[in-house]
Amino acid sequence: MRERSEFDPSKINSQQNRLPAPPPASGEDLVIGEPVDTSMLDAALVVYLTFDGYTLRWIGAQAKEWVAFSGVAGENARESEQDIGPTPQGHFTIDPADIQYLVEGPDWGSHRVRLQPVAATVTRMRDCFKLIRTGMYIHGGDVKGTKGCIELNDNAEEKAFFAALAAYGRPIDLEVKYAGTRELAYEAPECPY
Repeated sequence: MRERSEFDPSKINSQQNRLPAPPPASGEDLVIGEPVDTSMLDAALVVYLTFDGYTLRWIGAQAKEWVAFSGVAGENARESEQDIGPTPQGHFTIDPADIQYLVEGPDWGSHRVRLQPVAATVTRMRDCFKLIRTGMYIHGGDVKGTKGCIELNDNAEEKAFFAALAAYGRPIDLEVKYAGTRELAYEAPECPY
């Protein structure tokens, strides 16, 4: 059995000092992401992420992918449904500096990082859904189903994703665009992406 140390609030969140993982507070402030400027990077160093409802993909010189999921386990909610549906389609920024190391649990796993929607994604949510979804993360966990987060259900894949993200060390763009039957189930018909 893994030994756990007590959380020390006087120390910065780190792998050695894990936070408990409460769900995001309802009505928490929206953090709008800035599109990542890669113009100053060598083309070989440019990385971005995509999520199609089935797979979280790391696109770059060393491509990687992880099985991932978003939304309620029954897959019967639209992206426009607050705290039920999957992550809305659009562009988000993910900042490795925001990785939180958590006390491992079945709902959250041992890591999470906030999804910061860019302005165009916020506008799509506001204009199409008549609401702006907040408090979404990429995280681990054993229980299939989220309230809008992207979940990596395999502990080894969760650790591999967060290790790659931490090692990259710069903000990364993520595009969420559903494919196949998940696009038909998740996309709000009045708001095609």
